[in-house]
Amino acid sequence: MNNKNVSISSVISDLINHLNQLPGIGPKTAERLAFHIIKSPENKILSLADSLIKSKQKLSFCNNCFIVTEINPCNICTDEMRDQKSICIVQDSIDAYAIESTNNYNGSYHILNGYISPINGIGPNELTISSLIKRIEKKPPTEIILATNPTIEGDATATYISNQIKSENIKISRLAVGIPFGGDLDYTDPKTLTQAFNSRQIIE
Repeated sequence: MNNKNVSISSVISDLINHLNQLPGIGPKTAERLAFHIIKSPENKILSLADSLIKSKQKLSFCNNCFIVTEINPCNICTDEMRDQKSICIVQDSIDAYAIESTNNYNGSYHILNGYISPINGIGPNELTISSLIKRIEKKPPTEIILATNPTIEGDATATYISNQIKSENIKISRLAVGIPFGGDLDYTDPKTLTQAFNSRQIIE
């Protein structure tokens, strides 16, 4: 008796390949998600597809801080109750949302949309650093909080930015204890993130 290999449907294979491209989704997880989607009721999948389409059609980056937003400029940049003299610099919008969940920060943000990584071909020009410098020169803040992830790339990005800021009247600080090296802000619980904010250290 001859054994025949089961040929997987090209539609399933295509779905698995697309899911596998998402951050943190490995091949096995992609397979499980694909078959979960296939077994799910059609109305739920159509609702998911509609949500994905709307996210691309209706969301963009704020012209000022580059956070993902439905209106431009975003609610944070136009909120007069927030301290617009304080700018918290993070790598991605998800990091800003993590900080917002602590209810411990009432300033503005600047989203870099990545970090400096020469090995991956990402330099300062690929980020929103030039826009940040122009923003600072146009309306100087009193404090800049460098809240990039505590990784080699995050530290290098924070160092580069602090070196680009010329004014001696701007206090520059870096998140301190609480976040382990190599960790991501969006995976850090609010209590630990609050501790890191409250213990932030001034960069001389």
